[in-house]
Amino acid sequence: MAGGYGSRLRPLTEDLPKPMLPVGNKPLLELIVEQLKQAGIRQVNVATHYKSEVIAEHFKNGEAFGVDIRYVKEDQPLGTAGALSLIEEVDEPLLVMNGDILTRVDFRALLSFHREHKADLTVCVRQYEFRVPYGVIDTDGVLVKGISEKPMVRQFINAGIYLLNPQVRRLIPNGRPYDIPDLIERLLKENGTVVCFPIREYWLDIGKVDQYDQAKADIAAGRY
Repeated sequence: MAGGYGSRLRPLTEDLPKPMLPVGNKPLLELIVEQLKQAGIRQVNVATHYKSEVIAEHFKNGEAFGVDIRYVKEDQPLGTAGALSLIEEVDEPLLVMNGDILTRVDFRALLSFHREHKADLTVCVRQYEFRVPYGVIDTDGVLVKGISEKPMVRQFINAGIYLLNPQVRRLIPNGRPYDIPDLIERLLKENGTVVCFPIREYWLDIGKVDQYDQAKADIAAGRY
């Protein structure tokens, strides 16, 4: 999914789409394509909108990168799932990934996990924690049941990587904006099986300038 405007990264994205920002000596999207190839994936669909020509000019048909790249051009932004309605039918699980993620997740392990749990959709998650800077009051109505001073809160967050069974894609409306959370909600309402796959390897969502700076620093220091 490489069609976003990258508004939070301006002015860096005034001339380049976010997935083409250099990280180390390569564009971010090239690192992703290399990782997909290493996992045995040979057919890659790239959904584009903003400055799509920059991506197409760099990768062309993908032959130079050892994969077959096809482009799904969005005439209007279609959200995180809408472009999936425009690609060819497949009979194997479909890996969906945001084009602004730097990660070392094991895609083979993700597929095994998906099959083991007989999932319709697997969503990769990452543990996120933050410390509340205040005392948190536990209440029952107006009664105070306890107090926790500056507690640490831990939650799983959406990591922007998904594995979908072929029939799930057919739930996505054709050619109109639609997001992955909408798809998950629909699946749950229809009693589909949605499971989460925790990412313990390196993972970074490059959405803001400080995250982009971190990505470059991690590459330079060999932490990626």
